[in-house]
Amino acid sequence: MIRLCWKPMRLLDIDIPSGQILRGEKQRLVMPRRYQFDWLKQMSASGSEVCLETAEGDIRGDGEAFAERVCCMLYQRGMLANLNLRENILLPFLYRGRSEEMARATTELQLVAERLDIADKLDDQAGERSVYMHALISLARVMLLRPDFIVVQDVHTGMPPHRQDIFRSLFCDVVEELGVGLLYLSTSAQEGSGLEFCQSLEFSSAEEIL
Repeated sequence: MIRLCWKPMRLLDIDIPSGQILRGEKQRLVMPRRYQFDWLKQMSASGSEVCLETAEGDIRGDGEAFAERVCCMLYQRGMLANLNLRENILLPFLYRGRSEEMARATTELQLVAERLDIADKLDDQAGERSVYMHALISLARVMLLRPDFIVVQDVHTGMPPHRQDIFRSLFCDVVEELGVGLLYLSTSAQEGSGLEFCQSLEFSSAEEIL
């Protein structure tokens, strides 16, 4: 049994209680984006209060082993403009420097790209791309990395309605196929992801309450 756990933490001016997600569960935290980024920052900070509980022991959020088992899909942060789409998707494998993993990902990339309808664009320079393309590149990485958990912001926000429908269907299918645990960071409880959450918690800053 694998759990993604976090202790109580202070995000800017709000307090977040401790929590946990089992692999295969989906939980949503609704909060303004600045708090989402603070949560993500604290997740990977030195001495992180976020960890994976595994049969082999706890894995803290500030280590490489954690990053290999927990993927992040961030809003409009899926690509580096100076790389092509293929290089952007394979970037985590390049950083790891493991030839066997790189060979597997390179072999599987074509099928992943065909499923996401970007196979003919892999060698195009990323440059400035749409919210939809940023989200697809992030999703392609998840499909190749096969993590235990995904921490995702509502990456579909700002897509045209028809693109939202396409991405929502792809994303939900991939989440179910991988059987991952999902921590969904959203700015709204009406985010329209199409997912069913075992728990949804909402947080507001003191100024917004006033």
